[in-house]
Amino acid sequence: MVSVDPIRDRNIYNKIKHDLKEWNEKYYIMFLIGSLLALRINEILSLRVGDVAGKKEHTFRQSKTGKEITIAFNSELTAALKTYCAGKDPQEALIPCRDNEYKPLSDKRAWVVMSTVGNRYGLHLGTHSLRKTCAYHYYMQTNDLATLKVWLNHSAERDTLTYIGITKEKIREAMINFKI
Repeated sequence: MVSVDPIRDRNIYNKIKHDLKEWNEKYYIMFLIGSLLALRINEILSLRVGDVAGKKEHTFRQSKTGKEITIAFNSELTAALKTYCAGKDPQEALIPCRDNEYKPLSDKRAWVVMSTVGNRYGLHLGTHSLRKTCAYHYYMQTNDLATLKVWLNHSAERDTLTYIGITKEKIREAMINFKI
């Protein structure tokens, strides 16, 4: 499996968000859901319009872990979903393929979308970059590793730090700059 990066720079994150909205709104919604909720791509692609339209949260069972989780939508995601879902059949795939609105986009196509937009900004992105981006920015804003570990369903905090790219160099820099 090829390792991908999170989108660390907030300005580039916002540019990518804008680019995807201009390219195709379904890619924008896919990006928002992944980067704001830290869902895996198969979880995003399994969503139906009725799962999110007019709702503040959604409960489902994760395919990888089998655990039931509830995702809650922030105001940005709620507003985007309201516009995007308007007039759509609740049974439609939230992120549909080109030929059939009831069939979800393939994970391969989702990867191509993320890789393509990443190349535009010199980033090594894939579908898992969405989940990593959410985790990275949550940690950088809160330093709440315990909550993030549970959110991502990791077994150890060390795994979470590695996952979000807190490298030895960042730890070294932190040590040098730390003062009491």
